[in-house]
Amino acid sequence: MGVLDGLMDSLWGSLKRGETVLIERTDSGDQYFGVYHLIRWGTEEGYTVLVVDILDSFHLLRAKARLAGMDDPILDNVKAIKVGGRIKTGDVVGWIKDISEPVILMEKFKESYGRVLNSENPVLTVVIGLEKLFITSGFSPKNTSALIMAMSGYVGDERRLGVYFLKTKVLQDTGNPLVGLLEDIATTVIGTSKKDKIFEFHVVKSTNRELEGCFLSSNYHNI
Repeated sequence: MGVLDGLMDSLWGSLKRGETVLIERTDSGDQYFGVYHLIRWGTEEGYTVLVVDILDSFHLLRAKARLAGMDDPILDNVKAIKVGGRIKTGDVVGWIKDISEPVILMEKFKESYGRVLNSENPVLTVVIGLEKLFITSGFSPKNTSALIMAMSGYVGDERRLGVYFLKTKVLQDTGNPLVGLLEDIATTVIGTSKKDKIFEFHVVKSTNRELEGCFLSSNYHNI
């Protein structure tokens, strides 16, 4: 285990069930190492790991991880709820193919997600591609409200620990203030970025006062 692996294990271990955690990639890089590491950690800690795969984001992440030399079958065996997309990745337990109406989409998601929460406990929920969902919804007040309300409803639900991987640069480039709303919902916000070969992690906010404000950096793989 490398230095960064140990730091990240400590970071994940400081999170509590019931939290909604936002991992913000603030540059244009990928997030496959962070997702892989979180899934590995959750599996070792006895969580049922569920990936919410938005518009084939899990397939893209899995392919990039393989190209980077991280060919671990752990990514193939986790449960997944697909939101849109066409490519089956993981053990798909729910697939919502029509995402044109976010209100209906979230109702269908609650049904699929509820079955996992009620049958397996605790659940580590890893959401990837969230920025795509907001962009395809057109940022209309109705659509944004439906998605925000759905996320808010799971804060404090101790059957799960929710971790959302978000590429904030994609949303900020649209000029939409949505990132601030998502940060307000989250119990913990962690910013990640790469400068040359150095990866930096900054805990922007946390309900854990010992964690809030922490700054970590390490020379490692892409994350």
